[in-house]
Amino acid sequence: MPRPRYHAVLSLGVAALVVARSRRWRDALPVLVAGVLVDLDHLVDLAATRATGKTEWIILPLHAWEWVFGLIARRTRLADLLAAGLAPHLALDQLNPGVSHPLFYWLVVRLAYRFRPVAPLVNVDRFARGARWMAEPPTRWL
Repeated sequence: MPRPRYHAVLSLGVAALVVARSRRWRDALPVLVAGVLVDLDHLVDLAATRATGKTEWIILPLHAWEWVFGLIARRTRLADLLAAGLAPHLALDQLNPGVSHPLFYWLVVRLAYRFRPVAPLVNVDRFARGARWMAEPPTRWL
């Protein structure tokens, strides 16, 4: 799973392209929010782990292509900017060697596996190693 710094750099690049095209600085904010703060949904997995005592969940409610296509279908400026931030985030996450299923970032696919990190959805060993940085203190995440 990529560290937050990679998502930040990617989101800044996309936001810069959006601002260069629109000539509106405020257009960068939704791109950055969707590209970086989407990782806050990992807190849902943490809460599920603490509530159930089971240590492995991959609910990730915001990490889903359904959101991207839903936002694009809205056809509003804000929705398009949010989609422009979320789509590269998901594409970068898909490069995670722990993710083995090409449709991992579809919420309905994870639901089909009951939100559990099992094969063929993930490479279980690689998936566990890839999230090691999340166990580090937040000051080391970047």
